[in-house]
Amino acid sequence: MALGRRIREFRKERGLTLKELSKQIGISYSFLSAIERNIKKPSLNTTKQIADTLNIPITYLFDDGSKGKTIGDKLKLIREGRSLSISELAELTNINEGELIDLENNKIQPSLDTIEVLASTLDVTVRYFLEKSTNELKVGERIKKVRQAQGMTVAKLADASSVSSGLISQIENQQTLPSVDSLENIAKALGTSVCYFLLEQEDIEDLLSSLTPEVREMLGDPRVQGILRAVRDFDKGELKYILNHIQFFRQNRDLLLD
Repeated sequence: MALGRRIREFRKERGLTLKELSKQIGISYSFLSAIERNIKKPSLNTTKQIADTLNIPITYLFDDGSKGKTIGDKLKLIREGRSLSISELAELTNINEGELIDLENNKIQPSLDTIEVLASTLDVTVRYFLEKSTNELKVGERIKKVRQAQGMTVAKLADASSVSSGLISQIENQQTLPSVDSLENIAKALGTSVCYFLLEQEDIEDLLSSLTPEVREMLGDPRVQGILRAVRDFDKGELKYILNHIQFFRQNRDLLLD
């Protein structure tokens, strides 16, 4: 599911209008509308603001990572993500602690009433527990692929990103998802966009793997990144105009560079 559609669905579930959400985030109504219609993509900071305002983890806006997981698996994932113990969740929901343990261990199935209580307490939708994701968030696999393509060891990445080697190994083995801050540090250390690790883009993996070390080094240049950030916000007509100029340059580079 596209980012804009996810934002729209969570906004409506929160009972917010476009104007109300845009005002709370601090962006224009027209820009938020363009985001929801997938005409424009928000920056990571804007996406974080949207997630914070909607009171959901940012990864929910890209993929809930729940493919193949049972209700118990999802419950444990979201409980730990909220830094709650079993006993704390039991107290908040008035659900027996032993029942919660059995739920997370997939020994029993919850009733719909129980799911509604858990969803309300954990501030997620009932859909989070009941629906299966169509696309699995493969953050760890992508980090590993980019790291190996750059000839970087886990230890070297850990040193460059200030993220522990153990955590990086867990992330790469799909045992856990990184926090936004950790992902930002890893992406910066790898000279890669955070959105590459989060968005459902498969073809770009082959593109990144094919880049030479020289090109990857250039992509780390702040000036180049500034250009890419500017291009990100172009609409279809503006992007087509720029691409035409690039095509013209490629066709006439010998003449232009003489």
